[in-house]
Amino acid sequence: MNTRFIALRIYSFMNFLTDLRFGLAFSFMNFITFASMAQSTTIEGYAPAYISETVYAVTYNDFITNTPLQLASAEVNDKGKFKFQLDSLKHCTYINLEIANYKGDMYAVPGNYYRVVFPSPDSEHYQNRYVEHTVELTVYIDDTTEINNLIIDFNEQFDNFWVKNYRYFLKKEASHYVDSFYNAMLGRYKNIKNPDFYGYMIYTIAEIEDNMLEGQKTLGDKYLKGKPVLYNNYEYMQFFNDYFKDYMREFTYSMEGGDINKFIDKCDYAGLMDVLKINPLLRNDSLCELVLLKGLYEFYYSGDYDRENIKILLRIIDGSTKIMEDKIIAQDMLTSFSGVVKGGQAPDFALKDSKGEVNSILDFRGKFLYLAFFKTTSTASINQMGIIPDLYKQYKNKINFVFISEDKNDSDLTNFLNTNKNFNWTFLFDENHRVMKEYDVKTIPEYFLVSPDGRFYQSPADDPSHGIQNTFNDIIEKTKSK
Repeated sequence: MNTRFIALRIYSFMNFLTDLRFGLAFSFMNFITFASMAQSTTIEGYAPAYISETVYAVTYNDFITNTPLQLASAEVNDKGKFKFQLDSLKHCTYINLEIANYKGDMYAVPGNYYRVVFPSPDSEHYQNRYVEHTVELTVYIDDTTEINNLIIDFNEQFDNFWVKNYRYFLKKEASHYVDSFYNAMLGRYKNIKNPDFYGYMIYTIAEIEDNMLEGQKTLGDKYLKGKPVLYNNYEYMQFFNDYFKDYMREFTYSMEGGDINKFIDKCDYAGLMDVLKINPLLRNDSLCELVLLKGLYEFYYSGDYDRENIKILLRIIDGSTKIMEDKIIAQDMLTSFSGVVKGGQAPDFALKDSKGEVNSILDFRGKFLYLAFFKTTSTASINQMGIIPDLYKQYKNKINFVFISEDKNDSDLTNFLNTNKNFNWTFLFDENHRVMKEYDVKTIPEYFLVSPDGRFYQSPADDPSHGIQNTFNDIIEKTKSK
């Protein structure tokens, strides 16, 4: 089950007083006075293990492209405290607080005042400084109907339900029990007037049912048909993205969806909307347009469609839609698309390696180049990197392997390589992230395959665990046939 449950614990009043006694040193009376006057969202935190580190508040500009948006940052002072205000929040917002390679999530509501304790590294569970770790934030807010408090209560209810019924999940016989839990939760929170929490609760359960492989029509009718589109609700959008993954591609193979290719070639937005609405679930204009945006985003990177046509369609949506969230998504997509596409010239770079020697992209001409952008604090980066030693040993005579570090300091890369002696291919450090920006890297890790003449052969390229070895074998076979 990949359902995300927000990692929070709420302080009781006694916990709060205990923290005061042990040095948290926030004035409760000042807190109450300030909270009553505050207009913007304030987060005041305690992170004594991270003195002099920077804490960032980060959210997503949209949940299709997952474009990160930094809301605020502050330095942890010599007393272990930090504080910042979020003046731009217009609605309840899912955010991550990030320090070094640790992050914890919470919700922030406009006008609220939050006290947050960022846990110290746990030597037993978080001893690897090169891996990104999710931690439990301790959040205090004196309002039992506030979304973070409600989420904790719901998660406790689910934990109890899971312990009692997990055997039915193992037997794939849990559908009836999930329905009963769903109805019980509707009853438990019937007097709660908090639509953001309802979005969390209902679409967390929806994601559970999706993972149980419930019928798509059943799920669509229950959770999407006739329901409002919750663009800013993390759980809703997680369910939406899973439910409609590859939907448009698969629809093109059906008799009803066969015209999709024609409408994309003609840049016919109205035609695409009409053909999608053949599905009764998509008679809602908002849901239909969101599905279209997701499909166009997937099509752009599939390489099966003219990318310029997709850009034209996105500009049409940007200019004509009455839905501001769709406008933002279309704009984020267009921003994310750049010249970094198959056939384009790979941008030059000149970066220092771990020995201080400058390496240019020109140094790797003549062979294919497997180029990766990574961080030593990224779990996904490190997991994928563990596959490279075998690939490097097998293909190093035909393919160059170059990994570019996007860490904060070059010493992070040096320490990492000293710890991992078997990582013996080329590593470079991208100071100020200049090269990452030129390659329009939006996620870490990101991979590119560059041809011997310096043009993108795959952009983005398959990652080590998903198909790049097949591409390497194809390249070698083609080379032999010449």
